[in-house]
Amino acid sequence: MGASVGVGGLIIGISMLVVFSMAVTTLSNQTATSMEALESAQTPNPIITINNANVTLFAVNSIQVTFGGASNSYDAGFLTSESCEGFNASFTVATGVIENNVVVNSAGSCLEVPTDMVVENQADEGATFLVDTNRQFFANLTNDGTETISTDTSWIFFDGEFPRTLASANFVIEDFDNWFSGETIEIFWDEPNALISLERLSLTVGETSVSRIISSTPPAI
Repeated sequence: MGASVGVGGLIIGISMLVVFSMAVTTLSNQTATSMEALESAQTPNPIITINNANVTLFAVNSIQVTFGGASNSYDAGFLTSESCEGFNASFTVATGVIENNVVVNSAGSCLEVPTDMVVENQADEGATFLVDTNRQFFANLTNDGTETISTDTSWIFFDGEFPRTLASANFVIEDFDNWFSGETIEIFWDEPNALISLERLSLTVGETSVSRIISSTPPAI
C-alpha cells in the first residue's frame, strides 16, 4: 500500500513538473514575441525621398584657349555662353592676353557643345576657345523620417544595377556616417560612359525602397 502511494505521488510530481515546464516555455515565448513587437513599434520604417535625379548631357568639363587675344586686349574676368544655362568660368591674363588655365566654376547645362563662348562684359578682341563637355549626373536625397540612418545600410541602384552604399559611393558630395532626420544630401557623378543610358535611380533602406526616373532636364529652381 505504501509503495502504491509513493509511485502515485511520483507520477503526480512528474506531471506537475511537466506542466510547470510547459508554462515557463509558453511565458518565455510570449515575452520574446512581446519584446520583438515592442522593438518593432519603437523603430519606425524610414521615410526617404529622391527629390530629383538629373543627367546633364552637355556639361562643360574643360576649356582650352586657342587664341587669347593680342597684348593688352583683356582684363582678368569671366567667360559666358548663351547656350549653357548656369555656366561660369574664370580666367587670368598675362600682359592682357588670356592665359590657357581657365577654371570652370560651374559646368552648367548646355544644349550642345558650346561654340558661343565669349568674354563677359568686355569688348570682343577675337579670343577663341575649344570646349570639352561630358555627361554629369546629380541628385538630392532627403531623410524625411524621425530616425538617423546609417550610410552603411543605405543602398543606391541605377536601373536595378550598380549597387553601392552611400558610405562607399565615391560620388556623394560629402563623406559621412550618419544621415540625420531632415537632412538632404547631394550626389554628383561624372563618368560619361556609365551615364549614357541610365533611366532610373533607386534608394533602399531596410525594407523601404523608392525610385525616380532620371531626367535630362535640370530641375526647376
